[in-house]
Amino acid sequence: MMPMDIDDTQSNKPRTENPVGDTVSEVQCWKRPSGVAVICLGLLCGLLLAGIIGLFVYSRDQQARYSILGNEKDQFQSEEDHLQTHFSTLSKDRDLLHTKCKTLKDELQTNYDNLTKERDQLQKSYDKLNEERDQLQTSYNTLTKRRDQLQTSYNTLAKEKDELQTSYNTLAKEKDHLQTSYNTVTDERDQLQTIYNSLTKIKNQLQTSYNNLTKERDLLQTSYNNLINQKCPKNWKKFGCSCYYISSVKNTWNAGRQDCLNRRADLVIINSREEQAFIKALGHRSWIGLTDRDVDGTWRWVDGTPMTTSYWINGEPNGGKKENCGENKISNDDPVMAWNDQPCDHENYFICERFG
Repeated sequence: MMPMDIDDTQSNKPRTENPVGDTVSEVQCWKRPSGVAVICLGLLCGLLLAGIIGLFVYSRDQQARYSILGNEKDQFQSEEDHLQTHFSTLSKDRDLLHTKCKTLKDELQTNYDNLTKERDQLQKSYDKLNEERDQLQTSYNTLTKRRDQLQTSYNTLAKEKDELQTSYNTLAKEKDHLQTSYNTVTDERDQLQTIYNSLTKIKNQLQTSYNNLTKERDLLQTSYNNLINQKCPKNWKKFGCSCYYISSVKNTWNAGRQDCLNRRADLVIINSREEQAFIKALGHRSWIGLTDRDVDGTWRWVDGTPMTTSYWINGEPNGGKKENCGENKISNDDPVMAWNDQPCDHENYFICERFG
């Protein structure tokens, strides 16, 4: 644009008289076309500059693109190497999987053959279990008839018999159940047999004891009858199976007992309310065969047996260690309550007792 302005300025200047004349005109005529050329040249320079700039920009873009392409090429090359490595690994894995598949196929074939053999064995076992089931069912039915309480269980198992035909596992479970029931019933039968044997022994022992007691009863009855019918010695009084002697003189407890022993008797031992009423009705304050000399407060009869039934007067015994021998008083209005404790060296009448 600048050359174009210069040319315009120059073209607007006043023409100068040139002594040369026509030569100057020729020069001016020659300059006019050169301005256009300058303009064209300027335009060409501008276009060239624009082209250079464009080429520069294009070259820079191409350089950047080339750099990017180079990076992408390197990346693609790396990925290609990675893919090649992965492909090699996959090839090895494929070969390994092929080998494993072949091995697995052989194992599966072997397992299939083994399972076939096991199936045949299981079929035999199944048939055998069927036979055992039938045998156990028969045994179970026989035992069920012997026990009324298992009738309900038998009916339930009879209904389950048809259901157990469906599968081997169910059959095995039923077999175990029946085996358990059979064992339980067998154990119960053995226990019942043991109890029966024990009861039989006890029955025999009781029978023997009964027979012995019957004989003893008969002997005692005979002895009792003999005692009842037997008469007491002179001056002795009879009550029940015993004979009683009432002393005519007083003496100490020890001396009275010795007198009874000399008469093949002992101081009286009172075993019943009737006997106590009989002793009191004799009408004598007398020694009886009761003492706590060995252990104070523990009264025993002269035969060593403990006192279990007593007829003490209200408030007695109360003498402690000073009064260790028992007497029968008559001053009490009660028909039986008449016992009192006294010092053993006190003198009383005494009553002897012996079997007739």
